[in-house]
Amino acid sequence: MLLLLPLLLACNESGPVAQPPEVFPEAADRTTFASAEALGAYVMEAHSEVTTTRGEGPPGVVSEVTRLRWQSEDQWQWLKVRDGLPVAEVRVWEGVAWRRSGEGEFRRQADVASARADLTLSGDPWSGALGTAAARVEYREAVEEDIEGRKVWRYRLALRANDTPGRKTRDVTRVEGQVWIDQETAVRLAGELTVETTFRSQRKSTQLRFAVTNLGGKAGVEPPPSEVRP
Repeated sequence: MLLLLPLLLACNESGPVAQPPEVFPEAADRTTFASAEALGAYVMEAHSEVTTTRGEGPPGVVSEVTRLRWQSEDQWQWLKVRDGLPVAEVRVWEGVAWRRSGEGEFRRQADVASARADLTLSGDPWSGALGTAAARVEYREAVEEDIEGRKVWRYRLALRANDTPGRKTRDVTRVEGQVWIDQETAVRLAGELTVETTFRSQRKSTQLRFAVTNLGGKAGVEPPPSEVRP
């Protein structure tokens, strides 16, 4: 496991005591999908669209799909597709990592630890979409709900009111959305997000939606092609 999950259950003489919903957004920032073995197997799929406009020119749009199939730390698959074309893929099968760029051939990696480290850095589309706006997000209206039998908190997101932005966050003009955070692990199980920023003549809008599904089931991890395996 790459990172220890935050301890979200305090204890007293009567046993575990659930923590209040206010602690979960911060705790979620300390988790990654690669540190979520407590969920068992799962599939995470994220869809993002970034629209950038410069001056009076036409907008540029980049869309990405990120998919993580996690069966165990010795068997998982990560894929990123941009504008309909594969960018990168990692398959870990029986504790051995294989990687390819684009539609190239899979190549065996020296060790699986580096693949897990890369997953920690690139496998969380939520943090990537928020960017510097993370420092100005306010989590409101916590509501308890259920996702595939797990208790979650659902929060509505907004740009923090009466905030004095720092130099790196002053260009954030809008944050909207909602997120569902697992009460046991603090892993985000679903989310919808819109972030808008401006910088000089450039305006950027980032939209993201993602969901973690098939909890505890078969993740459908594909082995590397037989012709590249020994």
